[in-house]
Order: sequence, then C-alpha cells, then structure tokens
Amino acid sequence: MLLFVAHVGLLVATLPFDPAIADLALVDQYGRTDSLAAHRDHVTVAMVVTARRLRNLKAWERGLRDRYEHLHYLRVVDIPLEPPVTHDQVATKLRKRIPEEVPVLIDLERAWATKLELDTARPNLLVFDRQGTLHARLYGRENPELFEELCGAIDRLDTAESP
Repeated sequence: MLLFVAHVGLLVATLPFDPAIADLALVDQYGRTDSLAAHRDHVTVAMVVTARRLRNLKAWERGLRDRYEHLHYLRVVDIPLEPPVTHDQVATKLRKRIPEEVPVLIDLERAWATKLELDTARPNLLVFDRQGTLHARLYGRENPELFEELCGAIDRLDTAESP
C-alpha cells in the first residue's frame, strides 16, 4: 500500500526500496564513490538540489547535525543537462566552495531527480529507513515549521527501528 500525506512542503510517503536509486553509485568532488545502499542499517537523509542552490542545504544540515549525531547523509547535486559539463568541471568548482569534509555526489545524468520526480530548483530532503525505504520527502528552504516536520519523520523511524 502506498500512503501519501501532503502538508506544507512535506510529503510523507512509504515507498518500497528502489534498487535503481539505492544502487546508483555516484562520485563526489574528491573522486570517492557513495550510494544509498552503502548506508543500509542507518537512517539516512539524502539532500538533492541543483548546483545553483547547493548553499541552501547548509541551514538544513546544520540543524540536523545539532539534533542528530547518528544520521547518515547523502548530498546529491543535480546538474542541468544544458550546457553540458564534465564531472571534472563540476568537481573543481565544488572543491573551491565546499569544505573537504563535506562530500557532494555529482549527478550528471539527473538520475535522482528523474527517478524520484524531484524539482531540484529547491532543496529536497528524503528520509530513508535502515532498509532503504523512502519514508518522507520534504522540499523547500529551511524554516522552523518544516524543520520540525522533518525531525518528526526522523523521530518516527528512530522509535520504530531501534538498532
């Protein structure tokens, strides 16, 4: 059964594990590969946004890191198809702008946005349980009300899935 509840930018959804996304390995700006599957057994927040809006993730992540020490994160930058760019071109810009301890996966083929039907003009925060099931999708700029809704989704998973 598929359950959707839309409320002020938060879409609560229970979608089955999608190997097309989970096994999608992307390379970050330092040449390291990561995927959702690598974070199995951990509640994971994937943050997907276009390269032009990447800085909008900072407030979201700062708040989440202050509240949750155990969360795993995937940051995915969605690259527009036009004009065409290479991984190296994007990686060079990211290395100049993003601290080294903040890996950002580069999605040149827009696989995350396409497969999950995301509007990456604004931040998308996707909450996955320990088995890789998508439980919540939040989109938009960080604000206190949406942040609390996102935390509620994470808290429900933590309560339901104590390791």
